[in-house]
Amino acid sequence: MQIIPVIDIRGGIVVHARGGNRDAYSALNSVLTRSTDVFQVVNDILNWYPFEQFYIADLDAIEAAKHRPEFYAELVQCFTGTQFWLDAGITSQKDLRLYSKLHNLKIVIGSETLKSLSLLEIEGARQSMILSLDRRGKQLLGDHNLLHRTELWTEKTIVMDLDVVGANQGPSLEWLQALIAQRPDIEWYAAGGVRNKADLEQLQKIRAAGTLVASALHTGQIDKAELQKIEQVHRPF
Repeated sequence: MQIIPVIDIRGGIVVHARGGNRDAYSALNSVLTRSTDVFQVVNDILNWYPFEQFYIADLDAIEAAKHRPEFYAELVQCFTGTQFWLDAGITSQKDLRLYSKLHNLKIVIGSETLKSLSLLEIEGARQSMILSLDRRGKQLLGDHNLLHRTELWTEKTIVMDLDVVGANQGPSLEWLQALIAQRPDIEWYAAGGVRNKADLEQLQKIRAAGTLVASALHTGQIDKAELQKIEQVHRPF
């Protein structure tokens, strides 16, 4: 199973997501880095453990459509051996084109900000983009038709429960299990709630392809040996 660290950006710095209440997000305080600069945080995390991917939520873009493709062009050029999954609140093909030339970056389409399902109907979308099914209060955020249009779900799909993000409550296993049973051909990635090795093992047991993790890494609740054990099937060390 793959572990993907999360970088949340607001006001140009890395912040710590807690419970999906974005107004309450404070500057990152981590055992892995002393910085809140995006480049330095990524560098420090990679020096600690050789993650293959990062997930980035650009809250400035998600909330206010403040797109910075030139910033991400510099980021992916600086870390050419790393793939980035970016949620920048993409709502149109025009937005997509801003990032189209960044080869080690995949765009995440969040149901929360998706205005039209037609964006997922673009030829090759299932391979080139990553859908994030976002929910709060056990309700899907965005167009509920997406729950029934399973042919639009991407080859890699994120299951994001904002209620448990940074809340130290554990991941939403039942919802994820139901989706895996519905479309076992999809690579499902959990997002939100992972606290420790036991949570990772539970996700592995229900055959999640991977999980996004932030708090448990930054607080030191998951160490390198545990990561290696969980990831060893995905990439033997």
